[in-house]
Amino acid sequence: MSMSVGSGGGPKSDINITPLVDVLLVLLIIFMVITPILQKGFSTQVPQKAETTSSAPSTAIVLQIDANGNMAINKQPVTMADLGEKLGAIYATRADKILFVDAEDKATYDMVVKALDVARGPGRVETIGFVLN
Repeated sequence: MSMSVGSGGGPKSDINITPLVDVLLVLLIIFMVITPILQKGFSTQVPQKAETTSSAPSTAIVLQIDANGNMAINKQPVTMADLGEKLGAIYATRADKILFVDAEDKATYDMVVKALDVARGPGRVETIGFVLN
């Protein structure tokens, strides 16, 4: 009677990981090369602090929007229905068509966007700036 020592006589199969490592290294190199190219940013201009103070009246038009949806143009109350007409009258004679929007933190996004849509109507505002508190 004989005893067989060792493994059985069947074939063995092992996973060859060499191609897997090659593919992973190529992907790693591709991502390392592409990542610096994909970095994007916004170019912004930060306003400089005014050196002089002038006593001349400001010609800026400011649209204030409070948390309740009430609006005012340079502290003169206005409704959403009259906003387009008032802005059209103001900007009809002005060369610079710049509007500053001062919306409270609690003002709804919907109200601010509706006011901006009305302001950007034909013959009205061309540039919009936001007042940050």
